[in-house]
Amino acid sequence: MKVVTLPVLSVAVSGGRVYALLKESDGRLSLASFNRELEVEDKLAALKGSRGFVLDAWRDSLLFSVDNKLYALRGGEVKSVLRAHLPVNIFWHATRANGHVYVQEYGESPTGIFELDRDYESSRLLITNRDLDKGSKHFHSVVYDPFRGWLVATLGDGNLLRVAVSANGGENWRPLYRGPWQFVPIVPLKDTIVFGMDSGIARGGVGIYYPSKKRWRFIFLKWINERVKLAQMSDLKLLSNGLWVAALGTPQAIVVSKDLKTWYPLYVEGFDEHFNHYMQVSVGEDFIACSTGRSLLVFRKDEVYNALNKSEPAMA
Repeated sequence: MKVVTLPVLSVAVSGGRVYALLKESDGRLSLASFNRELEVEDKLAALKGSRGFVLDAWRDSLLFSVDNKLYALRGGEVKSVLRAHLPVNIFWHATRANGHVYVQEYGESPTGIFELDRDYESSRLLITNRDLDKGSKHFHSVVYDPFRGWLVATLGDGNLLRVAVSANGGENWRPLYRGPWQFVPIVPLKDTIVFGMDSGIARGGVGIYYPSKKRWRFIFLKWINERVKLAQMSDLKLLSNGLWVAALGTPQAIVVSKDLKTWYPLYVEGFDEHFNHYMQVSVGEDFIACSTGRSLLVFRKDEVYNALNKSEPAMA
């Protein structure tokens, strides 16, 4: 494991490089690239702002948000692509499908899912959270499911509709799950779709949808230390070796599991009850990179595997 103490808000791995968005002391956010040894290779851009995420890294392009604006970096030039509905909102997640990029807005209602062309030259609003559920506050994430050709979106808070899908590129949507449990991360697989909980009702867990049976199964989890009230997922990834890696928004931790039932600590940074949106995981060919808002981390995949044998469970 390699760790550098830097205020890294978001991370994305592409082509063996680690792209990170850092909060500078002068009120700016800077976009930089690192090698896997966490040495700075290049400073790519700097913009005034306090919050942001790296949403997409593709070929020679990067898509990232700063406060309520979405930016594209291509050929060393930064251009503004999109503005959120409200000044307090931000763009949190993006996914690629069929020559387009779909971007999810987060914050105060209304929030939207937008379609961009692959070069970020044009954009349009597809739907808002209010269109799906008038009682919802915002979208939580959007992911393309290549096995079923769906766009899958999660949304909350305090509403009934938690997951919706579109089979035609966001033109029309239908409910997939109505109920008490809400989710942020989405992982589509051949036979299932796995969702990481950030519910305020359940302490923690995952939801598993079986498309062929149209059924749901839920695994409820809690941090083994009883002083931790909630264990809410901010990010979730399945590695090529079959291991799951999750970033928890609260407590601030990176954990690993082989069965979604028992989770072992890779890195524990803090126990703040406030959800940390900057807890992220990005997967490279033989390593993963993580951001925490305070640190930038890199783990080799063998280190991830070894955590199953070298530590006691943190969550089950």
